[in-house]
Amino acid sequence: MKLSRAAAGVSFLGALAIGMATAGLFAADVEAEPAVTVTYKLTPMPNRVDPVWVQAEDLVGVWRGTWDHAGVPATLTIKRTEGNRFSGILKQGEAEVAFAGTIDERDRRIFFHETKVVQLGSEYGEWSLGTNSGAFSADGNILSGTGIDRWGTYQWTMTKE
Repeated sequence: MKLSRAAAGVSFLGALAIGMATAGLFAADVEAEPAVTVTYKLTPMPNRVDPVWVQAEDLVGVWRGTWDHAGVPATLTIKRTEGNRFSGILKQGEAEVAFAGTIDERDRRIFFHETKVVQLGSEYGEWSLGTNSGAFSADGNILSGTGIDRWGTYQWTMTKE
């Protein structure tokens, strides 16, 4: 039994030596390929923009953009601020709607309710007073948000003139 193990070991070593010698012969015939350098271009990281501080007084003025379920052109004119409260008029076509709300200066968000239809105009049969919330862009010049009225949820975006 010990003799057959010894014979198996010698046989294994012989086969290993023959295999390595054969591999060495074939490897000598293969030419080494030059190393390939791969360069990846990464998109540069955008510069971090620290948000500007927004105060209630910054709301005063005219904001133009789109409003309503169909993204209709509209204007928000914010006329007054007092503390963190503000009020003004939303104009969409011939319609004019009064609104009042609050600003959370720390979170850079606004909340407001459409309070009264001042003028409906000929293009609207009725107006559903909405409740709106929005946030400022980093530079403080764009307000965008969501409103909800009895017809559902809508999006709006306004840029300060």
